Amino acid sequence: MQTSDTPARRRRRPHRGPHRRGFSLLELSLVIAIMGILMTIVTVNLVGGAASARESSTVASMNTIKTGIDRYMAQTGSLPGGLNDLAQAQLIDPNPTDAWERPFFYAPNPAGQTPRFQLISMGDDGVPQTEDDINIWDHVD
Repeated sequence: MQTSDTPARRRRRPHRGPHRRGFSLLELSLVIAIMGILMTIVTVNLVGGAASARESSTVASMNTIKTGIDRYMAQTGSLPGGLNDLAQAQLIDPNPTDAWERPFFYAPNPAGQTPRFQLISMGDDGVPQTEDDINIWDHVD
């Protein structure tokens, strides 16, 4: 004869006493705040990386144009009047643009003046003579 205390009759129920509880509102708020801070840090780093990548891409394009100008000078003995002259000589792709899809500013300087020419990207804001402008002569080794 089995009594109610025997193992066969005993059923285990999860313990639902004071030791088992859910998350408090304070704990959930803290986790959400930490996640928000981490997401902000990641976003800032990604945006900063994108800006740096655009600047690097623009400098690389400007170095290609500078090389084309140097080759043009070696072939003709003079500076090109504009970037279209380089494209017509097939030294660069037609209508080169910076990473923001804006045309470069190119102008030859008067003979004997250093540097020989100006090659500038207006940078992110697209406004000339601001801090974000990229000048080829600031990136020449």
